[in-house]
Amino acid sequence: MTPMSTLDELPAVSSTRRVLRISKTVARVFGYCRANAWPLFVAAWFPCFLTTLCLTVLALVLFADPGQAPTWLLSRGFDPRTWLSAIIAAPFSAMVFAFVLDRMANAPEHGRVVVRRGVESVKRFAIPGIRFELGRRILLAALLLAAVQLLCGFAVAGEHRLLVAGLLATRDLPLNPEDVAPWASAMGVFNLLAGAFVLVWTYLFVGDFFWTGSFDPIGCWRALDGNRLRFVTIMLIVFAIVATLKYGLVLAAALILIPADAAPPSFFNLMLMHFGLAWPFDVLHLVLSAATVGTILGAFRPPAIASIRSAAAQ
Repeated sequence: MTPMSTLDELPAVSSTRRVLRISKTVARVFGYCRANAWPLFVAAWFPCFLTTLCLTVLALVLFADPGQAPTWLLSRGFDPRTWLSAIIAAPFSAMVFAFVLDRMANAPEHGRVVVRRGVESVKRFAIPGIRFELGRRILLAALLLAAVQLLCGFAVAGEHRLLVAGLLATRDLPLNPEDVAPWASAMGVFNLLAGAFVLVWTYLFVGDFFWTGSFDPIGCWRALDGNRLRFVTIMLIVFAIVATLKYGLVLAAALILIPADAAPPSFFNLMLMHFGLAWPFDVLHLVLSAATVGTILGAFRPPAIASIRSAAAQ
């Protein structure tokens, strides 16, 4: 593995003004991920696989027979369309961030499974090629991720209800597609940009929690003084690259592999394709996001090496 210390070498930051260089930071992130591709994959693949597996099972249980799903579990702002998906995915996303940032801080991490029970009892055993951890830091970070995802998801669902109510109040029934399409498109673009903006800062604060060993969003915000817009731009570039790869490759594969006259897939096969094809891009998204956050935090927020090492050794 190629070691990385964002404190000793800062090619992405101006030496006089400590200003992030957008292109150099993005290049730094991709260079680090390329040089450490296998260790990062080992750190991320199993939590992302568990996310895919759990969400697929959840979708099959709730939506194989839509009429049987309790309405209080359903919401349009999530994928699959239930607020349980945000709660299920959060711990696994937190694990990936923790493992990637541990490596970037040069903490001694080895492939293992750690499950904490109670306060003192810790069960630990090694499985080559697998990383999994449940502990205080993972659960606290997962709580923040889940809370933000729930807030955003319910906001999207409420926005949809307001749009429908507004159209019904101002348009004659039945509604024409021409009346709905512009509003739906504008709402989709707004939700995409607003959701990405919220996710950027959520990732930063979660990453800062793992990096410094304490939850200090105000200190993290102040540390990026003069670089906040650049940070958001860098993260959005990373998001856009992953999204372009994801939808471009999936669309190309669908056009090549699925005949035009093929029968519609069953719900089971559709869910497998939906979440299965998303898995490698989920790995890429979380690894690149964590590496970007780690690169920037390494320039402005010295890691709490002692706390990271003690957490790794527990």
